Amino acid sequence: MKLNKLIVPLFLSVNSAEIYANENASELIEPMMVTIPAGSFQMGGIDEEDAQPIHKVTLTEFSLGKYEVTVKEFRHFVEESGYKMPSKCTHQLNGWFNYGETDGTWENNSLNTSDFQPVNCIGWRAANAYTQWLAKETGRPYRLPSEAEWEYAARAGTSSKYYFGDDPEQTLVCEYENTADLTGENILQRDSSTSYVNFFNGKSSCVDHSAYASIVGMYKPNPFGLHDMVSNVVEFIADCYKDNYIGANSNGQPWIDDVCKYRVARGGSWHWNTFPVSQRGVMGEDFVGAVEGFRIAIDGATPTISSNTKKFVTELKTAQRSEQLKRDAMLPYPETVTNLTLNQEDGLVILNWDKSAHTDIESYRIYRNAATGSTFKLLAANLVETTFKDANIDSHQYEYTVVAVRHHQQSDYSNTVQTQASWVHAPGRIEAEAAAEIIDSSVARTSDIDGKFNLTGSGGIGDKAIIDYQLEVAKSGSYKLSYRVAAPRDTKGFAILLNGKELSVEKITNTGGYNEWQTQLGAKIHLEKGKHKLTIQSLDKNWKLNWIILKQG
Repeated sequence: MKLNKLIVPLFLSVNSAEIYANENASELIEPMMVTIPAGSFQMGGIDEEDAQPIHKVTLTEFSLGKYEVTVKEFRHFVEESGYKMPSKCTHQLNGWFNYGETDGTWENNSLNTSDFQPVNCIGWRAANAYTQWLAKETGRPYRLPSEAEWEYAARAGTSSKYYFGDDPEQTLVCEYENTADLTGENILQRDSSTSYVNFFNGKSSCVDHSAYASIVGMYKPNPFGLHDMVSNVVEFIADCYKDNYIGANSNGQPWIDDVCKYRVARGGSWHWNTFPVSQRGVMGEDFVGAVEGFRIAIDGATPTISSNTKKFVTELKTAQRSEQLKRDAMLPYPETVTNLTLNQEDGLVILNWDKSAHTDIESYRIYRNAATGSTFKLLAANLVETTFKDANIDSHQYEYTVVAVRHHQQSDYSNTVQTQASWVHAPGRIEAEAAAEIIDSSVARTSDIDGKFNLTGSGGIGDKAIIDYQLEVAKSGSYKLSYRVAAPRDTKGFAILLNGKELSVEKITNTGGYNEWQTQLGAKIHLEKGKHKLTIQSLDKNWKLNWIILKQG
């Protein structure tokens, strides 16, 4: 194991720029830097295991990019160096959360629209290559920051969850960061018919006026004068990833192994709600995605600003001013609809809500979750009355919410209401999504040839998932169990419980992948006539469930 800065010539120093800079250095745009004073801080946090143990780190003076590196700055590197950039990028927008590589590149993807947004679709290797090229061209030892430097700079002397406070209601963040917010939710529903609700860590309760990556520097800086530290894009870091801080350096140097399969990533992006400054990310060196970028670091005080950098700053200010004028011209979002209620009668759902107090509300929209814990999808639009009837329902639970619309902008979601859980029956087939309660799992459209939905999650059904059903047994006796599953490996499977008592444990064998479905046979269990709580208790992850069948005999 080697502990050093990044791989740059040791003879480079801030003071050697004139000696080692080559002829093209005057054409460069050197990133705007901020001097970060020497000091100590407590690194880590109690909420994540890989951010422990909390430990003291003492750093010498260094400088960090005031902004994330932009498309405009990065373009000069690609053109001058001839670096072969990745030709594919995980930036798929339609069906946003079903990740897949597309032909998007750093200069041609569906999420960036300005040269002054942070560059993305580059990967860690290209970000590191940029810093090495910049160091060679300028004679200054530019590099990626260490993880300790990043957290120290992001905290900026604060000890709260974020540098702007704990913000428990998520109402302040939009003044400081570009995060998952009401703006993003509007555009996300419009462009890809999906939602931040029930996705990862949800959304904030404010408006930041940017649905995707923002032009850098549009929000308030942290106390050190750094912009977009907590969000906008995730930032690549020099360190190799370790799953804890045991043996971590106390001087702020990066942890570099001879072979580094994964790198640390820090901060969040417009794609997610805000992460605490102590939260760590991990990413393969070969991964190329659309929500990752970087900023650069250098030892010592901020270098002298070049004429090209001054020109870039002037252009950036023009772009920022133009963007701010657009944001200032946007009308306020409508107020949230109140008092949504639901009545359920003979297969018909009747929704009612309070009429908006604003006279310029044009219409209302109904969103529905296909099953509790799933994603809100648009069900009905252009409604002018404050009532709606839904006759297109199945036996499982649904969730509903309403928004008000004005000038193509929709309000935040109203309170959520849901239908009553239905009873499933034995003998019979139990659809996985027909649960009365689902924990550590989610509902998604199935890829199976049979059925509408299945239970899944970010890595399949979670290993702590609890799925409860209201079961009505027609006749006491023995029942043969079978289940329709998909799994990329053998798993420990799940336990079947009736009224809290374990009846059997069912192992799941490898089906060949998440989209390869098999019906597997289970144990024979005894069920008493009457109404019960049937529970599926997951014992492992990496599996999906479409349905189970209880057959008497």
